[in-house]
Amino acid sequence: SNNSVSLKDNFLRAVEADGDWQLTARKDGKVLKTLKARDLWEKIGYAAWASADPGLHFNTTMNDWHTCASAGAIRASNPCSEYMFLDDTACNLASINLLPYRNADGTIDIATYEHTVRLWTIVLEISVMMAQFPSKEIAKLSYEYRTLGLGYANIGGLLMTSGIPYDSHEGRAICAALTAIMTGTAYATSAEMAAELGAFPDYDRNAQNMLRVMRNHRRAAYGDKDGYE
Repeated sequence: SNNSVSLKDNFLRAVEADGDWQLTARKDGKVLKTLKARDLWEKIGYAAWASADPGLHFNTTMNDWHTCASAGAIRASNPCSEYMFLDDTACNLASINLLPYRNADGTIDIATYEHTVRLWTIVLEISVMMAQFPSKEIAKLSYEYRTLGLGYANIGGLLMTSGIPYDSHEGRAICAALTAIMTGTAYATSAEMAAELGAFPDYDRNAQNMLRVMRNHRRAAYGDKDGYE
């Protein structure tokens, strides 16, 4: 099964401070139990190590980077957490296999990678109108926001073929660079399509959030430590 625990920054601060944490009832907010935040954190970590569940949703961060915050908060994801967006929305997922972009000398063919990202952004946009949805509500909101699920796979294989440890500074830097390139290229392609075909229907009331997140992506890509909106 795929289970995730949604955590906000106040819980993580309680873990750092070795503070108490209250477990509350879902309906009326009544405090049911008080325990040490670190004890709960350790139990979550051990369960994930032992069984691969639960995953974690860093809810504060998810909503800080929410491009359509004016439409509501992000509360959950699909089972594997590739897709985090508004309730009653969906998207088609596509994953690009990274290994074929590795050249014989260990470098990465960025030009071809960017071309693939552009192509699949267009393909996924087309697929929105071809998708089948489980309810009218999900179909309606998916058409209004036209969300795309582009990602990549086989980062482990890419690193292993170059003898780079998965858990290393170099490995994380490569992963971050490829993620930034994919994100920037996909958003740029989306903007080009919007210029030709019009933005998604609910863009206007979310424009400031969208542009704020784009500016923050730019800051992150250039390694800025502060200045985030």
